[in-house]
Parts: sequence; C-alpha cells; structure tokens
Amino acid sequence: MPTLESDHTQIYDTINRVFYPSASSMDGSRDINAQVTLPMELYQVIAQRAETHGHSVSREIVALLTPLLMQIPHELEEELAAWEAASDEDWMSMEAMLASFGE
Repeated sequence: MPTLESDHTQIYDTINRVFYPSASSMDGSRDINAQVTLPMELYQVIAQRAETHGHSVSREIVALLTPLLMQIPHELEEELAAWEAASDEDWMSMEAMLASFGE
C-alpha cells in the first residue's frame, strides 16, 4: 500500500523527469541550496511535521510544495481551454457579423 512518503517521492520524481530530465531522482546532486525566511510559527509547524515524517525541514518544505506544483499544469490546461473556447466564440460571432453584412 502506498504511503504519503512514497506518493511525495513519486511526485518529486515526476517533476524531476519533466523539468530536469538529466537529473537523477532524489540523489541531492541536482539540489539547489536556497534560503527562505519563514515566520517562527510556520517554521515550528513545518519542523514538527518534518519530525513526524522523519524528514529534514527542507525536505518537508519540498514535500509540501510538490503537490502545488503538480496542480499548476492542470490549472493552466483549464485556463487555456477556457481561452480557446472564448476565442472560438469570438470567431463565430465575427463570422456571423460579416455574413450579416453580405445579406
């Protein structure tokens, strides 16, 4: 049975394959060291979650952000589909307007 940890690892691997095809999964050789300033309360909550999951704080932050990154392509697909539908409606109304001029 898959665990939350294995789900996050799979998502992380998928993101790496899509955005960094030459990177090997979760080996740390392609990690970028970044500094983030967090409010103390947020850091404490993340640190507690990290301890519960057996992660470092940085790995817990990655685990929390990964699902958000997976949602972005779906949101973009929906936005593009809505834009295309609106564009199609615009063209159809333009054609109808032009056709009415010819009558």
